[in-house]
Amino acid sequence: MLYFAYGSNMERVQLKRLCPTAKFVASAVLSDYDLTFSGNSPMWGGGIATIREKPGKQVEGVVWEISEAERKALDEYEGYPGLYVRKEIQVRTNSGKALAAFAYIMGNPDRETPPSKRYKQLLISGAEEHGLSDVYIDFLESIRPLT
Repeated sequence: MLYFAYGSNMERVQLKRLCPTAKFVASAVLSDYDLTFSGNSPMWGGGIATIREKPGKQVEGVVWEISEAERKALDEYEGYPGLYVRKEIQVRTNSGKALAAFAYIMGNPDRETPPSKRYKQLLISGAEEHGLSDVYIDFLESIRPLT
């Protein structure tokens, strides 16, 4: 099954802790969504990534192929079905191929909260590692973290 990661799970080492046999499929873009940060994660020390529908915007991320058992591990890590819900989405790879995947979206996001520096750096690292666009990496770098 295909999983679209747009937050900390874009980063290979982070994802492999939960999904050791995951295979990188492609970098991809989710159209008509926006990246936001919400809540206050005790683990990360700030807001955590979620996406929301927003016409004209786009979120870049990483498509991983994972097993059913790994999806269950991700469900637990992401607090599904509570903090996050799973949603079937369609993304487009850099080569233009459409892929059906699932993503985790916060079910009831709190007010927007900036991420910690450590969490933000993990997103940037995952984006750089998988060749997301320079424009998107610049956007991630422009996010003001909690101080």
